[in-house]
Amino acid sequence: MINETLLELEKAGYRVTLNGDKICLDFVGKEKPAMDTVLPLLEALKQNKAEAIVCLQQAEALNERMAIMGENCSPDEVLPYVTEFNSLVIPFASPARYHWWKGGQSPCETLKELGRCDLLDKYRHVSGN
Repeated sequence: MINETLLELEKAGYRVTLNGDKICLDFVGKEKPAMDTVLPLLEALKQNKAEAIVCLQQAEALNERMAIMGENCSPDEVLPYVTEFNSLVIPFASPARYHWWKGGQSPCETLKELGRCDLLDKYRHVSGN
């Protein structure tokens, strides 16, 4: 049920994210929908907050995995980079030495190369460093 609520909010132009245990909504659409459309969705979100948090955490984990393994990259992106949301992206088209999932260097080593040592703790679980 909560998945449908989250999808309806997204269709209505809202981005739903987590900030700790708080659910944040930002309108990113072009035209705000009528409140009588949004209020039932907000009420459903409020009543199912715990389930929504779990769902959003799972989505964040999937997005992180997709970013770190470069599954969302365009073919012309060939070098690792850090997004504006501080996610390391390693494109599939990058040199094999960056492909930690195939025995290449760890994400921490790649972050060091990029000069982003501030993100090392975020990726230690991936490489065990």
